[in-house]
Amino acid sequence: MPKKSPSIAVSADPSKWSEASQRSVSAEWTSEYTDILYSCWHCKAESVFSAQDQKYTFEEKKAPIDQRRLLCQACWAESHRIAARLKEFDTRWAEQKQSLRTDKEFAAGWLETLELQERYVPYRHDVARKNMLRKLLGDA
Repeated sequence: MPKKSPSIAVSADPSKWSEASQRSVSAEWTSEYTDILYSCWHCKAESVFSAQDQKYTFEEKKAPIDQRRLLCQACWAESHRIAARLKEFDTRWAEQKQSLRTDKEFAAGWLETLELQERYVPYRHDVARKNMLRKLLGDA
């Protein structure tokens, strides 16, 4: 569990938010960011979305103001590693679909990676792709 340090408020500049966030109700009443404590969705570790991280996320990256953290830093990094691996599977499939249709090892690895991703992301599960891979595994 992270040590709870005194929360330092960081001034907010809603004029630097994304256009959609600037139109939100939050733009009217947000003048500062403060640390937000949360539990990681995956590992349940106590984590902090720091005021400084919020300023960077909303004002520099232009993320939606209603975005909240779900994963701790370690789980977030692992989810990105998984996403990169899935992108590799997608690219390889796009380039070599005909030969990969009968490659059980490829299909099983892709399916396993999709299922692993679900442990880190509580939304956007690729049910259609998983069904396709299960069918290929059954047909191969």
